[in-house]
Amino acid sequence: MRRPGGHDRARLVRDLVAGVTVGAVAVPAGLAMSELAGLPPMAGVYGTLLPLAVYALLGSSRHLVVGPESVLAALTLSIVAPLAQGDTGRYAALATALALMTGAVYVAAGLLRLGFMADFLSKPVLLGFVNGTALIIIAGQLGKVLGIPVAFSGFFPTLWRLAAGIGRTHPPTLLLSAALLVLALALRRWAPVLPATLAVVAAATAASALLDLDSFGVAVVGAVGGGLPPLALPAAAPADLAALVVPALGLALVGFADAAAISRGYARRSGYPVDPNRELTALGAANLSAGLTQAFPVGSSASRTALGASTGGSSQVVGVTAAAVVALLAALAMPLLRPLPTAALGVVIIVASLSLLDAASLLRLRRAGDAEAALAVCAFAAVLALGVLPGVGVAVLLSLGVFVYRAVRPHDAVLGTAEGIDGYRDAAVHGADTHEGLIVYRFDAPLFFANAPYFAARARGLVEGADGPVRFLLVNMEAVTHVDATAADMLRDLRSELAAHGTALALARAKAPVRAVLERTGLLDDIGRDRVFWSVRSGVRALLGDPPDAPSR
Repeated sequence: MRRPGGHDRARLVRDLVAGVTVGAVAVPAGLAMSELAGLPPMAGVYGTLLPLAVYALLGSSRHLVVGPESVLAALTLSIVAPLAQGDTGRYAALATALALMTGAVYVAAGLLRLGFMADFLSKPVLLGFVNGTALIIIAGQLGKVLGIPVAFSGFFPTLWRLAAGIGRTHPPTLLLSAALLVLALALRRWAPVLPATLAVVAAATAASALLDLDSFGVAVVGAVGGGLPPLALPAAAPADLAALVVPALGLALVGFADAAAISRGYARRSGYPVDPNRELTALGAANLSAGLTQAFPVGSSASRTALGASTGGSSQVVGVTAAAVVALLAALAMPLLRPLPTAALGVVIIVASLSLLDAASLLRLRRAGDAEAALAVCAFAAVLALGVLPGVGVAVLLSLGVFVYRAVRPHDAVLGTAEGIDGYRDAAVHGADTHEGLIVYRFDAPLFFANAPYFAARARGLVEGADGPVRFLLVNMEAVTHVDATAADMLRDLRSELAAHGTALALARAKAPVRAVLERTGLLDDIGRDRVFWSVRSGVRALLGDPPDAPSR
C-alpha cells in the first residue's frame, strides 16, 4: 500500500522533469538578476543554487521556487549603491551582507511567530508599489536594449537622458533586442509552456556566436568564471551592518508579502496548508545561504514557480532537483555563455517586469472605492518619484496610515426598523424608521484610546442634532470587541454629560470580554444594570415602556 502523501513513480517523474526545467531557466534568469542588481554574473547563479535547495527542504509550500527576482534585485541596487560609493569590491560585500541581514530578520520574525506580517501591506499599496517598481526596472534596462550607455539615476531622470540620447542608439543592438523581445512575447502569448527566458538566452547566444555580433559593437557578457560558490562571510564593517538593518527590514517585509501571496495561491488550488511562520524561517535560511555564497537577497520567483507548476511539479523535489541542475551548469556550462549579448539580459529583465505590471487590478480597485485606488496611485507615484527604497517606506507608512485612520474613524450608523426588515439596520441605507426620543447608535470598531474621543463626539452630536428631546441613547455594542481604560473613562464621562442634559445612556449586545471590562471598572453599576441589554430589540422595548423579551444582566 502506498503511504499517504508519498510519491508514486509518475509523480516523481513529473517533479524531476519540472525540476530540470526550472534549473535550466534559473541560470540565465540569475545572470539577468545579477545585471539588475549591479553585481558580477555568477552572483545571481549562486543566489539560485543553495537557496533553492534550502527553501525546498525547510519551506511548507510544495510549489514556491526561490531565487533572485527583479524587485529585490532592484532594491539591492538602490540600497547598496549609495553606501558603496563606486567601490566595486565594497559593493559586492555590502550586497552579500544585505542578504545575511535580511535572512536574520526573516529568521527572527519566524521565531517570534510574526507570520501575520504577510498581511501588513494592503493590496492597494502593494499593487502600486509593484507596478511602480516594474516601470523603474524597465527604465533601467532601456539603455542596454538600445545600446545607449546611460547609467540609471532615477526613473524620470533616466527617461530624460534616454530621450536626449536617442540619436546615439546602436542599430545592431536595437535590432537584436527587438527580435528577442518579439520572440519572448510570442512565446508567452502562443506557447506559454515553453520557457521564454531560456529561449531568449539560447537564441541570443547562438546568434552572437554565429554572426560574431561582438565585432559589430554589440556588448556581450564575456568570460564568466563559473564553478561552485565558496562559503565565506562578507568583509563588511560593523558600521555597514548597522546601516543595513532598516533596509533589511524593508526587504523582508516586501519579500514575505510577495512570497505569501504566491504560496497561498498555489496551496489553495492544491488543497494543502501553508505555515507562514515556517515560511519566514525557510526564507530566512535561504537568504542566509545566499549571503554565505557571495550572492544577494533572494525571494519568491513568480515566473519560475509558475513554470514548475505548469510542467507538472507538485512537491519540494522540484526545488532540490533544480538546485542540482544549477550546480551542474555552474560548474560546467558557464563558458558557453561568453558570447551572450547583455541586451539579451535586458530583454529577459524587461519581459519579467512586464509580468509584474497589473493595470487591470489597479482599475478594479475603483470598484472597492476611490480611497483604495488613491492609495495605489500614491504608492505608485512615490516609487517613481522617490525610488524603490523610499517607495517601500512610503508603502509601509501608507498601510499604517490606512490602518490607523480606519481604527480611529470607523464606520458607524444610526439604526432603525422598517417593514420587511428583521431587526435593526442602518437607517440611512435602508430608509428605516427611528423611534421618537430614542437613538440607537452602532459603532463598528473596538473602543480604545485613539477613537474614544471620536465616539464621544459622534454620540454627543447625534443627541444635540436630534429634532426633539432625546431621552435615551442606546449603543449597539455588537461590533465593539474591546474596551480599554481610556474608553471606559470616556463612557463614564459621557454618561454623566448626557444625564446632565436629560439623556440616559444604555448599552446592548455587549460581548462577554466587553461586559467583563464594564463589570471590573464599575461601569455596569454606573450605567445601571437594567440599562444593559442582550439585544437591541429588548433594549428598545424596555426603554420605551414595554417589557423586554430577555432579561438583562
